[in-house]
Amino acid sequence: MSSDGSDASGEETPIDGQQEDEWQNIDDVVQDRRAEYIIKLGDEEWQYEAPIDLNISKMTRIELNPLMWYNHDIVPKKMKITNTGYTVILSAKWQRERPYLIDGPFTGKYVFSQLHFHWGKNEMVGSEHYLDGCCMPMELHAVHFKADYLSQEAASREKDGLAILVYLFRLLPSPNPTLVSLVDGLSRIQEAGTSTRLSTSEALVNWTRPFAGDYFLYWGALNHGGEKQRVLWLVSREPIGIAQEQVARFRTLYDVNNQPLLQNCHKLQDRCGRSLFHVNPSGKCSYSLLPVPREPPPLTANQIVDMIENFQVPDL
Repeated sequence: MSSDGSDASGEETPIDGQQEDEWQNIDDVVQDRRAEYIIKLGDEEWQYEAPIDLNISKMTRIELNPLMWYNHDIVPKKMKITNTGYTVILSAKWQRERPYLIDGPFTGKYVFSQLHFHWGKNEMVGSEHYLDGCCMPMELHAVHFKADYLSQEAASREKDGLAILVYLFRLLPSPNPTLVSLVDGLSRIQEAGTSTRLSTSEALVNWTRPFAGDYFLYWGALNHGGEKQRVLWLVSREPIGIAQEQVARFRTLYDVNNQPLLQNCHKLQDRCGRSLFHVNPSGKCSYSLLPVPREPPPLTANQIVDMIENFQVPDL
């Protein structure tokens, strides 16, 4: 055995003696290799389309390494929103390395690309995913791509290129202050193909709240003009709060045909026997969706590292 973990033939030795062909189900795999199992599972299940109805009582509970978030707490140098004629996309540029994710179900670094929104004709039919048979007022998708592929477009052609984080919205009696700048900007992008810069001090964590565990995970394809893109979906159980009047502002936009953009959700798909995972479950498992959190977002991994590096032992 060489120091790099390979045998004399140069082939890698499986961790803990496990071969991939021994992986009958997730419970057969040691935790440090379960991300490999998840990616391998995509070869079998990615063709089933998204979105789907998610029911916590019908999921397989699994333990993965904690999902690690980096730089999502950093305020961007520039931020803009664009009316594509189909949705609203938020994109940004940072002075330092852009936000990324590692660990959890991933075998590499997944870089933030953009986030966009889905809504419906009213608050009863506004989300793509259903939870326990119920539709929510809106849905946010935070698109990440594997850094090895350099861009979202290139990653979309790879079997492990794309991951989308899903956040559902729940109605609040008053406007969500973290959404005010974005919602106000919608009046400047009424026509399809228009963009506007946002003057905001908001970081991504205010919209894409970090979670290390207690999320749903599955493979599902997106169908774009007959071409399927495989996506690994991570669905947060913690919703984003939004007021009814804030949701209504999205329906004031126009599509490419200059018609009101009242809805932009994909059709709900069947589960088709695919694997649905509840990752690192919490003790709250009666309902799939939790209440809107009131406390500040959890610290990102880089914030924790900074705290440790700057910690000073007090003089005794």
